[in-house]
Amino acid sequence: MGSASNPDDTETNDSVTVLAFDLEDRRYCVRAESVESVLGVTDDDPLADAADPWDAGTVTVAGERVRVVDLPRAFGSSLRTTARVDEPKLLVFAVTDDEDRYYGWLVDDVDVTRSVRPASLEPPRVETTHVKGRLEIGGEEVVWLDERTIHG
Repeated sequence: MGSASNPDDTETNDSVTVLAFDLEDRRYCVRAESVESVLGVTDDDPLADAADPWDAGTVTVAGERVRVVDLPRAFGSSLRTTARVDEPKLLVFAVTDDEDRYYGWLVDDVDVTRSVRPASLEPPRVETTHVKGRLEIGGEEVVWLDERTIHG
C-alpha cells in the first residue's frame, strides 16, 4: 500500500486534508472540509436503541436538527451497542438534507486532521459505493469514506 506522505509520489503534489476517526479497531477518514463540527456525546442511549443504524434518530445541536447515522452499529457487529465506548463523538457535516437537517455520524473517537495526496488512494477491496479507497497514514491503513453516498 502506498503511503499518503510518500515524497516519491510524482503523480500529483495536490493534497487534501482529511479527518481520521475510529470505529472499533479500524481507522477511517473523510474530507475535513465536509465536517462542520465534532461533538462529544454523553447520552447515546436513544441512538443505540434505534432499529435502523443508518437512520438512528435526530438530535438537536445549537438549535439545529442533526440526522444521525450510528456508524459503529452500521459498520460493526450487531452486538456493538453492548461494547460501545463511554463517550462517542458525533461528526456533524456541513451539508443539510431536504428538510434542512444536518447529517451526523456517531463514531468511537476522532483524531487530528492530516494532509494526504488522493493519488496515493488504492481502490476498495470490495465493490462498494460508500468507500473511496484505502491509504496509509502514519503507518496505519485508513479507509476513506464518501460521505455524499452514505447520506444518499
